[in-house]
Amino acid sequence: MANSTRAKKRGQLEIPNKDLYRLAEKLGTPYYIIDERTLKEKLNDLRKAYSKFEGDVIIAYSIKANFNPFLLKVFIENGTWFDVTSPEELYFLKESGGDPSKVVYTSVTEGRGEYSTILKEGVEYVVVSSYQGLLHLIEASMEAKVNPKVMIRVHPEVHVKAEIKSSYGKFGVPFNGPSLDTATNLLRLIYSESSLNFVGFHFHLGSQIEDPKCFEHALEKLEKFVSRMKKEIPHLNVEILDVGGGIPVYYGMEVPSPTDIASKVVTRLNCLRRKLNMNFDLIVESGRYLSAEASFLVSRVINVKIYGRRKFVFLDTGYHQLLDSALVRQVYPVEVVPKGEKDGYKVVLVGRLCDDIDIFPLGPETELNGVEVGKLVVFKNVGAYSLVFNMPFHSQVKPAVVFRRENGEYVLARRRESLKELFLEEGGDLLRNFKKL
Repeated sequence: MANSTRAKKRGQLEIPNKDLYRLAEKLGTPYYIIDERTLKEKLNDLRKAYSKFEGDVIIAYSIKANFNPFLLKVFIENGTWFDVTSPEELYFLKESGGDPSKVVYTSVTEGRGEYSTILKEGVEYVVVSSYQGLLHLIEASMEAKVNPKVMIRVHPEVHVKAEIKSSYGKFGVPFNGPSLDTATNLLRLIYSESSLNFVGFHFHLGSQIEDPKCFEHALEKLEKFVSRMKKEIPHLNVEILDVGGGIPVYYGMEVPSPTDIASKVVTRLNCLRRKLNMNFDLIVESGRYLSAEASFLVSRVINVKIYGRRKFVFLDTGYHQLLDSALVRQVYPVEVVPKGEKDGYKVVLVGRLCDDIDIFPLGPETELNGVEVGKLVVFKNVGAYSLVFNMPFHSQVKPAVVFRRENGEYVLARRRESLKELFLEEGGDLLRNFKKL
């Protein structure tokens, strides 16, 4: 791949050192920064990458990656749709000014009560991935007296070269099989029900996909399935194809750009439209790519300990605020601010938690020269799956979130939680006001 299309080795977001220290003094550390300009740049990257698709392209932001209202507002104002997986996420979207009619709702559990809630809230597009879940949707749609537009989530069962692969069984259904939970049976049931409108298919192959061939293989399988089912259901038509996400983010290793991935996928999609004679539109979902590189976590060095030839650097954060560092050993780009001279020691970056796994993995390119007590250590590209995983381990409060507007202005996007607020939240108010159950 040409270097011009490769993703940048470091996130595009840069914050002046003086601003990092000024915010640290004002808000305390750790704190997060979300950058508006980077969010818009990533959205434009995806739109440009899929611009040669012959139908309409809809970019849907996956709220599960980061549901900060300031971030959601940026995407709402820039015409983004949303991938939503729970009524609670839908609440955040609506309260931020979002439109439920621009939601693709993909439940994990597919409960009847959940479907009743989201249909009454105005959601129109629903993805189903089980036979029982489809029955629940039928019941909910009849109760709400609406006709949802339904997509079937398939699991194409293709080889995927990715950091995190979509789980077999939990997500989606196979095209065929011995049980009721197949795309064949779901499609037959949808077309037999007047309360539902079939509009297309959805699949998600994984996160941090490095090779677009998996998309090509998935589309080949889908083409064969649709061609076969059209013989049984002559009026079968695909209006929408949702290919999920997977565009990789830089976490210390060079990765393909959106154009690298999308170019081959778009060629295959255009071919599929012509072969099936179906002018479907395309939905591309993204949580990680749209949000990750738009955010920093800024922490402070509290202590340093020399143990042999290693320098243990203790921060005032931990994996409770960057949980992927522990769950999947995520390697974030890390910098010390300001940089200093080498001292011959190997730096071991550790968090404040009383847990052996609270040690941050560092990539081969990471340089923490001159790290010492009082300096700031910045974790880059943390905008996806960090704020949403915050935990009160050791009674630690939620950090502040700063939003940097496109004009360079900094505004508070989430207050730093007080210890009193955490105490009350965890049941402290019930010590004196018992609630009988």
